[in-house]
Amino acid sequence: MKNIFKKKTTDEKKRSSKKASKESTKKEQNSVTPDEKEFDSFFSEVIKKFPEKTSSIILNSYGKSKERAEQILAKSKNQFDSIFDEFLQGVDEDTRKKCHKTIHAASLTAAIIGCSPIPFSDAFLLVPVQLTMMARLHKIFGQSWSESMGKSLGKEIVVVGLGKSAVGNIIKLIPAVGTVTGAAINATVASTITETLGWVTVKMLNDGEDIFEQTMTFKGQFQTLFKAVQNSNKKSK
Repeated sequence: MKNIFKKKTTDEKKRSSKKASKESTKKEQNSVTPDEKEFDSFFSEVIKKFPEKTSSIILNSYGKSKERAEQILAKSKNQFDSIFDEFLQGVDEDTRKKCHKTIHAASLTAAIIGCSPIPFSDAFLLVPVQLTMMARLHKIFGQSWSESMGKSLGKEIVVVGLGKSAVGNIIKLIPAVGTVTGAAINATVASTITETLGWVTVKMLNDGEDIFEQTMTFKGQFQTLFKAVQNSNKKSK
């Protein structure tokens, strides 16, 4: 009888433990914000597009890179918000909120890549991040998206930040010296380029302009907005 009782007690404890674990998981899932869900979904989609070796490097440094990337984005948020607000006149608040989730997820992903120890490659790794972002923004506006045309556009735009990020990449190559400094430069550039690109896409979609047919307009708006952000960054230093 004692053995049977003990077995029942053990089984009950196991069932109780499993139930508590399920409830805990449910609570954790419910506590995840829509922004976090969007980021998790976005990051997972992008990481699958990289070669296995690159994905491994990014994932192995993910914890530290994400923490650093979030600090960089938090620092630049207030500084750039007014510039983007002025640029986005005519875009309603509800649309901005929907687009912000996607653009924030893309900017954070870009910053994480910028923080990862991959010398001389992170600027080009922005292309899949930006294409995923642009595809999702097109979906929000109910517009079709061409992956092939998007790739050619993405490669042209990402080159804009290549010169600046090269400084950070060189620092990364010096052993035991400036990985954090190098990463910070790249992450800032990567997230700024990506966020600028995102809001230009939103503005043109909202105005009913075709990004692929009006590539020169797209590039012109990007360069104008990116320069305004760069100038703001210089003034804050």
